[in-house]
Amino acid sequence: MTGQTGSSITFTLTSNEATLQKFPFPFQFDIIYSIDKDQLKVSYRVVNTGDQTMYFSVGAHPAFNVPLIPGSDYTDYYLEFDKTENAGRWPISKDGLIEGASVPLLDNTQVLPLTKELFHADAIVFKDLRSTSVSLLSNRSPHGLRFDFSRFPYLGIWAAKNADFVCIEPWCGIADPVSSNQQLEDKEGINSLPASDVFERSWKVKVF
Repeated sequence: MTGQTGSSITFTLTSNEATLQKFPFPFQFDIIYSIDKDQLKVSYRVVNTGDQTMYFSVGAHPAFNVPLIPGSDYTDYYLEFDKTENAGRWPISKDGLIEGASVPLLDNTQVLPLTKELFHADAIVFKDLRSTSVSLLSNRSPHGLRFDFSRFPYLGIWAAKNADFVCIEPWCGIADPVSSNQQLEDKEGINSLPASDVFERSWKVKVF
């Protein structure tokens, strides 16, 4: 922990000899958690402390219990995007790479009904959605949550097989495609940060 107020807390990871052996860029990475009434905000700050351009990805893996209330079932819930979407899911290969073509999933709709079978073939990966927020809702309850992921170009939706939760994962970066040339600077979705520059992104969850 590197900082704390009455409503926020900051954790910092700084590069060292061990990190430089795996990731050859000096950096400072701050994660700031802040609470404002019924909303949690999680902010990322990446600082390039080196003297050359740094390449990196960053993303989140928050999970939410489903069902939210006793007496309801997993299939009573759905995800509702804030804009109508025409978007396919990008399949993940057995080696953890992104396949070269998407599979149809959202067809002129805002709604993705939740079923456990959705995740039997691993995560649902979206690229460049029109939406900047998605809500977890149920027709059987007024309670849910709204998840804002503005400025994150990729979104993953995932759950372990037959698990009672769903992850909503905003990403600035994505796994390599099956056609990758293994060059970091050419990687799809990679972020490039000049020396001494700062990269910042935030996602938010509001419960109701």
